[in-house]
Amino acid sequence: MANEIGKTEVQEVVQTLVASIVQQTLKEKSMLLGTITDYSRFATPGADAVKIPRRDQFAAANKAENTDLTAQEMTFSADTISLNLHKAIYAKLERIAGVQANVNVQAEIITEMAAEHALQVDKDIYTELKLASASGPDHRIAFANATSLGKADIIEARKLLNSGNVPMDARFLAVNPLHEAELLAIAEFVEADKYGSSEGLVNGELGRLFGFRVVMTTVVEDNNVVAYHSSAVGYAGQLAPEFRSDFDLKSASDEYLLHQIYGVEVLDSGKRQILLGTAV
Repeated sequence: MANEIGKTEVQEVVQTLVASIVQQTLKEKSMLLGTITDYSRFATPGADAVKIPRRDQFAAANKAENTDLTAQEMTFSADTISLNLHKAIYAKLERIAGVQANVNVQAEIITEMAAEHALQVDKDIYTELKLASASGPDHRIAFANATSLGKADIIEARKLLNSGNVPMDARFLAVNPLHEAELLAIAEFVEADKYGSSEGLVNGELGRLFGFRVVMTTVVEDNNVVAYHSSAVGYAGQLAPEFRSDFDLKSASDEYLLHQIYGVEVLDSGKRQILLGTAV
């Protein structure tokens, strides 16, 4: 047999290139993944969940003369991110259609698969962001003027997060196009292209308002807005988006599969986010 470079020799290179394209598309299309905490490094093979530890806090006490202090306890607990989301997109392209098409159908399939996976991850993140605490304290707040987002709503969300000692940095406000216009009408809103920052902008970032980095995405439902810290929701990817292709002889078709395994979970009982809206 002649020493030649065939499909077997280049397949791994092709897969690596496609994987790179997929990762880039996911990075460009996902709006919310960059705003939450990524625990993927703990999603090791063999695990079906990731445990995120948390603890309660000490309280400073007055020391009375000749009186011993009472030892305080520290209780640890854990939030669990179940690695139970195995999302996949499968497609087939008849060889004749691929050959006779006047566009690169394979490239379009790959790009669309990646974009849809990014959208699905954002949808799953938004589902968890909506799980704001309903008690102790209540983090579900109706719009002050009932039907639209206003300055008073952002101030109230900030107050609630501050009262819960949620860190001031890495706070986000997720809105949809409906409420984008309302935000732009608030005088204190500073558009992203008008402020300098040492941090890179996240996808869809519009600007800042009262310490929140505002992100616009269509996955946020109409009449809902979420104010949150990056630690409000945890993400853990166990299998990075993996692309595979094959040829189906019986249908003379090229087969394409893009799939990934991950988990998304609200943390700290939903006390690190505020759900604002008309009916919350």
